[in-house]
Amino acid sequence: SVHKVFTFAPENLAQNAETSLDRDGNEMSVTTPSVPKPTIRGMQGQTWSETIRTDAQYYEMAFPRVLAVAERAWHRASWELDWTPGEVFDATTGRVPKDELASDYNGFVSALGCREAFKLEKLGITYRVPPPGASIDSSGILTANSEMPCTDIMFSIDEGDTWIKYSSPVGVGVGKVVSVRSTSSNGVLKSRIVVIDEECNDCGENVDTQIENPKQFFCGSNKQDASQNCVPCPTGAVSECVNPFHGCIEGVVECTLFGVSDSQQGEGQNGVSFNYASKLALNLRVNIQMQKNFEHGADCSLGDWGLCHTQTLMLDYTGEGDYLDNQFKIYFSSIHRVLQVNNPGFVHEHVVGDLTYIKPTSSFQGFQSNTRIVLPLVLEYWSVQETDNMPRWFVVDDRDQSTAIIGNTNTENMHNFVLPYTSTLKTASDANVHMTTANRFSLNKKMVEEVDASHRIIPTPYQTTVTNDAETFDIFGISITNGQLLGGHRSGAAGIMSKLGLNENGDHEVLFSLSSLPPDVAGPESYTMQITTSGTTITGTDAPGLFHGFMSFIGLLDVTNSDRMTLKEMTVYDKPRFGYRGHQVDVARNFRSKDAIMKTVDAMALWKLNVLHLALTNDEGWRLEIPGLEELTSVGSKRCFDPNENTCLLTQLGSGPDAEEEQYYTREDYIEILKYAGERNVKILPEFNMPAHARAAVISMEARAKKGDDSYRLTDPEDETFMLTIQFYDRTSIINPCLDSSVRFVEKLVREVKQMHDEAGIPLDSYHFGGDEAKNILLGPGYASYSDELKQQPFSKSPSCQAKLDADSSFDIENIANYWAITVNKILAENEIKEMVAWEDGLRGTTKEQYETESVAVDFWETLYWGGINGLADMADDGLDIIMANPDYLYFDFPYEVDPAERGYYWAARFNSVHKVFT
Repeated sequence: SVHKVFTFAPENLAQNAETSLDRDGNEMSVTTPSVPKPTIRGMQGQTWSETIRTDAQYYEMAFPRVLAVAERAWHRASWELDWTPGEVFDATTGRVPKDELASDYNGFVSALGCREAFKLEKLGITYRVPPPGASIDSSGILTANSEMPCTDIMFSIDEGDTWIKYSSPVGVGVGKVVSVRSTSSNGVLKSRIVVIDEECNDCGENVDTQIENPKQFFCGSNKQDASQNCVPCPTGAVSECVNPFHGCIEGVVECTLFGVSDSQQGEGQNGVSFNYASKLALNLRVNIQMQKNFEHGADCSLGDWGLCHTQTLMLDYTGEGDYLDNQFKIYFSSIHRVLQVNNPGFVHEHVVGDLTYIKPTSSFQGFQSNTRIVLPLVLEYWSVQETDNMPRWFVVDDRDQSTAIIGNTNTENMHNFVLPYTSTLKTASDANVHMTTANRFSLNKKMVEEVDASHRIIPTPYQTTVTNDAETFDIFGISITNGQLLGGHRSGAAGIMSKLGLNENGDHEVLFSLSSLPPDVAGPESYTMQITTSGTTITGTDAPGLFHGFMSFIGLLDVTNSDRMTLKEMTVYDKPRFGYRGHQVDVARNFRSKDAIMKTVDAMALWKLNVLHLALTNDEGWRLEIPGLEELTSVGSKRCFDPNENTCLLTQLGSGPDAEEEQYYTREDYIEILKYAGERNVKILPEFNMPAHARAAVISMEARAKKGDDSYRLTDPEDETFMLTIQFYDRTSIINPCLDSSVRFVEKLVREVKQMHDEAGIPLDSYHFGGDEAKNILLGPGYASYSDELKQQPFSKSPSCQAKLDADSSFDIENIANYWAITVNKILAENEIKEMVAWEDGLRGTTKEQYETESVAVDFWETLYWGGINGLADMADDGLDIIMANPDYLYFDFPYEVDPAERGYYWAARFNSVHKVFT
């Protein structure tokens, strides 16, 4: 859903309490602080990539939510209310004009589904098609709908063998298993398949375990699930269908006790040569079954705030002979810390970050032929999304240090090794509603109505006038007059036209004019547009304004048939709401190809977003070539199994043991991206995260130091500080700010990046420092059960920092991020960089006066329900520019809806639909 994103009100944060719920699905009550309205400079959506490993997954998670950000960042809607100190908002206050909001959203989503979505396809962006809502009444009549108008709905009554297009209520019969999915209007893109909710009478928790099952039912939501997640009833007892998920599918594949037979595995061989590790891995299958988030009786004392959940890990050995060797470890990525492995035959060990392994103990009796070993696990926090589980588990054999991936985990289809989750509840009080097909049907019926959006531009202009006598007419391509007034944006406009298939030698003239504008829309990036049957005139005071006007003109065109398109006469007066309209892409944790970045820039330009925040570095990867610091990419841009980390970073986030090619942008790539974006009025904001989330840099410079050059070393080799960071790294995750070599590293980095910008002809005016989460999490109140010896401030045992503290009593080791922010800011000012941007917690406690650059801005990422509005007021009082980046509305690595099959994290919100951002 796009609804949640659409409804976000960035300038009156309290208003959102009336139109949305908190993380646990409960109503909120928020009081507007008694201070003047904070000045909001802009807003941006974030696409962190921990669970987003491929470009296709990125497109699906970011789009179409990006369009809702574009709408809110460019246009202030009539239903958005003014900041009024002391005003209270909750679900009952009724201040937001819901009728206006609904009308606005229906126009937006109709334009999105019926016209703009096809532009995304033309740009090569495989956006998310939402699954449909559907219900079957007691007489067997199927009714279905979609949250995105103009998508097609298909249904199947034979477990997916045959798909029929749905057009109106249709009889499917009583007691049938009916699957549905949506497709884009041309059938190219498809939603995930969902099964219409129906009580299962064939297997489940309440079935008599003695009942025979002669038809050999298999668990799954459809034939594909059943074949990929083959959980048969081998003895004929229904109780062995241990994973009730909308019922069972009858005899769909030939199965063995441990899954699909060898001929159906497909990915099992992995192309590995036979070594000690592959001998085990080729005969091993992993299956994970989620158990309980609460009421499980497990010891959660080591979990933050005593929170933990239980899972069952099943290791199926399919070899014909017994495997009795015990000199192996099984490595895997786990975003939740493993607290216990309750099987005497195995122990676990945390390595670094999300990397953990299990290994056999002296009690291990080996893998017997065709047997299953069950390991009950206890993990921190809770798990409600199947993508919490990471792929590419691998075996490491101690005898030769060989590695081999376990075949059924070498996939992006989680159901190959994760049994479908059957509950969405984090806690007993979790009030979030599972988005079943029936619930989705009801929600779509309530919120979505297709309307005529032929003259609706996304994002909505400041003012559009369509008179009663306005003519509707067809055009056969366009011709451009005074295109040179677009300046450098002329080639960007031509590139977008080409991708959309628009003919530049057509009959409808588009004339550009530089002139003054009416006072109510005068300003940078503003324009007016007059569309008549004889041609279109776009007027602006600068080239970006003309470019935006042209994008609005293109926005009105239905490019499904670019040879003949329909327009309506109208007049548009337009200006941007915010000067900063951003989209953040995390290319560090999982890399995004240059092509994906280019496509993203095209989409941003088309919908008037103007800042691409590229998160180029993090713990898990460094993604930009820096001349003179070659190890940043030769080591820091790839992940593999190298315990000493001389050649790569230790594998993380399910990337497996095998070093892939170095994944980074060359210097030439980056300059090309800068130019490409500049031609489309998009500024690249590079982020080099520090002091925390910097392990890729630290380890890379350690590899350099091992070769004899420690001039850019980022960690004190004599530091014995114990640390556990928010993502379970040690002190090597944070740059030591007390080292002269750390300062030297930043000076070198800034000079090299600035030179790239200069060569591209795109000045480096703004630099993102990162700055977030520089802390030892064990110092937090949720870890009271841990020893005080483990609760150490970062670098408290670093001789370098102790020497600095002895020399300068003003040095505050408890505010490392603040100290480093001021240090880096000085370097930026010395290099004539005008602005530093940071995540707000990195600058919290400082004021604008402490910095030397002309501007200092923060990405504000506090949640509304945890008192974020008060933090907003505090940051504004410190004189810092504010960019709204609230995770409970604007994080696109979160699921679209409350369903375990959706991808994403959910620490701040269980879902971020487009509507939530829109409002």
